[in-house]
Amino acid sequence: MGIRMNPGLQAAGIDPGIVDQLVDAAKIPVETAKKRREKHVDEKKEYEALGSLLGELDGTLNGLKTKLDFYKLRLDSSHPDIIEGTVAAGAIVGNYEMEVRSIARSDKELAYGFPDKDNTPVGFGFMLIEREDKEPYEMIVEPNTTLEQLANQINDNNIGVKAMVVNTKYKPDPYRLLVVSEDSGKESKIIIDPDTTFLEFKEQVRGRNVDILFEDVPITDDDNILDELISDVTLNVKKAEPGTLVQISVVHDEDETYTSIANFVESYNKVASFINQQFQANPETGAYGILSGDSSIKMVMRQLQSTLVNIPQGAKKFRTLADIGITTNPKTGELNIKEAKVREALSEDYDSVAKLFIRTNDSIGVAQVMAERLKGLKNSSTGALKSKIRGVERIIENQDKEIERRQRQMEQREVAIRRQFTALGSTLGELKSQGDFLSAKFGGGGGNKAK
Repeated sequence: MGIRMNPGLQAAGIDPGIVDQLVDAAKIPVETAKKRREKHVDEKKEYEALGSLLGELDGTLNGLKTKLDFYKLRLDSSHPDIIEGTVAAGAIVGNYEMEVRSIARSDKELAYGFPDKDNTPVGFGFMLIEREDKEPYEMIVEPNTTLEQLANQINDNNIGVKAMVVNTKYKPDPYRLLVVSEDSGKESKIIIDPDTTFLEFKEQVRGRNVDILFEDVPITDDDNILDELISDVTLNVKKAEPGTLVQISVVHDEDETYTSIANFVESYNKVASFINQQFQANPETGAYGILSGDSSIKMVMRQLQSTLVNIPQGAKKFRTLADIGITTNPKTGELNIKEAKVREALSEDYDSVAKLFIRTNDSIGVAQVMAERLKGLKNSSTGALKSKIRGVERIIENQDKEIERRQRQMEQREVAIRRQFTALGSTLGELKSQGDFLSAKFGGGGGNKAK
């Protein structure tokens, strides 16, 4: 803090720096309280950082703790250009043989041609559009309506068909009106009666259902998306290839499963590293972590580690995580994962690997047990971590009040110190003036005496 120059004190022979030093001394309790507060703020941030890491770990367990979570599936097709698809959790692993004899089509009606689309009228009066299993729709066509205007009128009425003008470039009448059913299959049939207009329509494409042999059983549907044939499987039929057998397989997606397991290991190691570092001295400063004084965070690690030795009942080929290539580093508590061994285990016995992690009717796997432990730690009312954070928040709140109280006291003390020294300076100044006056009056001038 800079020294405040006070002419009155200087004139009285008092160093102004003394006042500022006394004021700075009065501020020491405030600064000390602020440093204590900063320490607890940092402590809270560390607890929150640990909570965030535990939350991230919990998130990775969501992909492992139940059968629906763990079992990653994919659909393979021997001819994806004919049939491809997607699979949902819960589908049954298996192989199926299919032959696409025809695909579903929408009924399409094409009108005879016009020389242009926006000059020649199509006639006026009435047009009747009939659709399968729906009420017929009668349109009023106004005089001078063009082909383009009629297409827009049909589309604006939202009657289950769409119209467009196509340019065939066959002269003299290249422009034709194409009306397409929005549905596909046999039920998509439409009939258009041009009535008093000049339009005449021909069925260009007849609506039909998809026709498939599924394991030599004839299958039909009104569109090319089959979502009820196989439970939790959606097939997209793209084209017909009579005589070509398509092999459809629902298989375990071992790549996705390994990724889920590796993500769990990575998140677990972040927690272990964070806690381990709290109790390791910084090689440069020699200081330990902010939470090193709280031995309870070691309890968090112990709870997590205890779940790793869980052996599910009825375990067959694999009984522990070590059996599939996941081991614990005894020095750091972190997990080591051997990718090749995990992938080999998934390939050899996917169900046995799954049982190490998931909840089943007769056992609870690692992921499920750990998720329950984390839920307890993070519980907003009883969780150890939440309790720690609340405790630190209460300390910070009390310290804020203490700092505010000490700040008021310090300000009052500063005012008092400066007032006292100002008064002292005035008194000393007056005394000095009186001394100078007396000295001058009673011979203080130093004149020569007669010899």
